[in-house]
Amino acid sequence: MDNAAQLETIAARWQGSFHNRRQVAANVARGGPAAPELTRELRTLEVERLQAPQLGVVVLYFQEFRARAPQLAHRQRVVVLRQDPDRGAVRAEQLFFRGGPTYDRPPLAASLVQELGPEAFDRHPGCDLFFEAEPALDRFRARMDPGACRYRHPQDGEVCAEFEMLLHPDQLWYRDRSLRLADGSVRGEVDGFSWLLFDRAAGAAELPALVGQQGVWRGSFRRYDAGGGLLDTFPSLVTIRVFQEAGHWRYHQTNLLGPENAPLRRIEARGEIHSGRVWFASERYRGWAMDLPGEQPAAGSLLVMHPHDPADPEVHEIISCSPDGRRRWRVAQMLKEGCLVGRTAIDEERLTGD
Repeated sequence: MDNAAQLETIAARWQGSFHNRRQVAANVARGGPAAPELTRELRTLEVERLQAPQLGVVVLYFQEFRARAPQLAHRQRVVVLRQDPDRGAVRAEQLFFRGGPTYDRPPLAASLVQELGPEAFDRHPGCDLFFEAEPALDRFRARMDPGACRYRHPQDGEVCAEFEMLLHPDQLWYRDRSLRLADGSVRGEVDGFSWLLFDRAAGAAELPALVGQQGVWRGSFRRYDAGGGLLDTFPSLVTIRVFQEAGHWRYHQTNLLGPENAPLRRIEARGEIHSGRVWFASERYRGWAMDLPGEQPAAGSLLVMHPHDPADPEVHEIISCSPDGRRRWRVAQMLKEGCLVGRTAIDEERLTGD
């Protein structure tokens, strides 16, 4: 890939909406002690491409928000991407807003930023990023030249910043810190200078196949024991809803099932869609669903469900749909302590896609 193609690829990967929800959830799930080195605060990142020829040909604008102060842009920068023939690399020139604080700034609409001229920004060439391709990992690595990004802090004197970023097709990782040059001590760092892991928020074209199954499904539910013996059969009704809320894709599923002469059992599962998966939780289970890999369009879906109560079994489920989307078939296996304890099979027809 030549530098011109790399530049456009970098620009495309850098644009979009990102969040670190999975990283925050993983940190909570691991049950580690509360400590600054382990803190993972929920962050969102919005990156837009500007039509600002007065600044450059390829101009990006990003704002990053933290959960503790959502009314302020913790980081707010304009970046100009260009080829650097002397380095044989893509250079990202960082433009810092002139006036006001460096961090935690009031949000500013992209439509206003793209009208600003060069005089609205400060440039610090030592703080520019240089991208190198890592094709074996399908990513680009960007970093500053070591020791080059220096500036004078009002209280801490001469300071050096260190910043590094990784751009994957659907993820953006970065780490950031600054050091006092007088004694080499850390002046500030983001989450202990470990990587912040951002996932790209899904757009409509990137949603998994399960989203296409929204609507109301009527089915026949059959339960089997581990040896294949039929335990019981009863009807089921499943309603799947997918919608956008606050810029994020949400998932809501309602199951009504049970023997005909008994009260119906109602199960509610709610979640969100990102990183190519549906992430959901119900009263008894939490889990995820993704497309079966290897074929486009997807041949079906895989679900994995983990119980909240260790006494309940883990569930692995495969969903297959007819080409016309009017019928689907689900087969699930229940596993406990590494052993099969039961199976279910559900045959369904779609009553409505509304």
